[in-house]
Amino acid sequence: MKRIYIILLMLAFSWATQAQIAGPDKHVVREVDNSQTVTLGVPDASPDACYIWTGDHIVGNPNQPVITVNPRSEAEDYHVKKISQNGIEEDEAWVFLDDSVEISTVKAKYGCYNHGDNITIDQFEITTYPEGYENLVTVSPAVAQNSNGWSNDNVELTFTLMKDGHRSTKKINVKVINSDLTVTQGLPAELLSARQRVENMNKVRQALTDLKSSTDKMKFLKNVPGSPCSWNDDPPAQAGLALSITPKKLCCSDHTENWALQVQFGQLTYGASFGCRVPFYGIPHIASADLVCNFGGSVAVGPIDGIMALNSNCNQLCIPVTLSLFLNGGVGVALGGKVLTADLLLQGSVMEQASWCPFGTANNIKIGATLSVVGQVTLASCITYSIEKPIATVSQTIEL
Repeated sequence: MKRIYIILLMLAFSWATQAQIAGPDKHVVREVDNSQTVTLGVPDASPDACYIWTGDHIVGNPNQPVITVNPRSEAEDYHVKKISQNGIEEDEAWVFLDDSVEISTVKAKYGCYNHGDNITIDQFEITTYPEGYENLVTVSPAVAQNSNGWSNDNVELTFTLMKDGHRSTKKINVKVINSDLTVTQGLPAELLSARQRVENMNKVRQALTDLKSSTDKMKFLKNVPGSPCSWNDDPPAQAGLALSITPKKLCCSDHTENWALQVQFGQLTYGASFGCRVPFYGIPHIASADLVCNFGGSVAVGPIDGIMALNSNCNQLCIPVTLSLFLNGGVGVALGGKVLTADLLLQGSVMEQASWCPFGTANNIKIGATLSVVGQVTLASCITYSIEKPIATVSQTIEL
């Protein structure tokens, strides 16, 4: 019983060793001119090993660990001996000659395409029988096209393998989405909720109107008799489109189908300033000098044209917001009864440019500050020359 156990162990060890000499059995497709070849064996870096292969139609040196054969019949058997300091090891491998080649399986790596996307073989997992002919497979059409250009539907792809007169085809369907198509039916509850949140952006217009109402209270300074100060502002204004929300489907960057809203909105702006000019010296009809001080700012929201999707990989919606503030002070002079007037001011200004992406995309804020000399010279109330000379500028971008 002990001897039988030892023999079984020796056979198992011999089988494991043999599998590393000749390699696995191979299949190859018959060429029209019988020029088909295939390699057998396993690479071996042992310097003291000697190999002896036997079999029909061996091409080249039969005393190498890996050989090339040119089989001519349906099945051919090849034997190999390896002679080394470990002794003599033997193994064999069969080569089967097939008269046809076929595509075994095709599996799409992507769940969808956008209309007009390029379709390439590397986007699919393909196997062939025999193995090794995957690089000969082509796909048609090569561009994702909807059947009529205006629908979201399954499109049939045809995969073709041609090898020396042998032809194999396999067909699968992929989802092709036209992002230009407006979808009005079957909208999911999550999308309707998102649409409501986007519609709240109309409240920005109301917020700017409320801001104007608040600043209007300061206009009493302008109406005080003899007041050296004044208030100036522009009413909230919108340039471009009113709020537009279009439901649609997209194939996202991770190639998954997703519901989305295309959001378009014009730019809202509002600006106001407050200034004082206090006389401190004057000779009637000859010259006068004033102390001048101004501060103010402006805010702009938009324009907006982007995609808000339930999948964050599809979100491309960001809202640009620009806020600027300034404060200056200096001296103003007038000569010859205001025939020539000039202001020379030292001004500090701060500008914040933010890209607010409320639905998952990165946000960033760019803040810049400038110290400059500004001025204006007016001749006869009709010729004006302005100057602005920066003295120092700093800026910083913050990713949120």
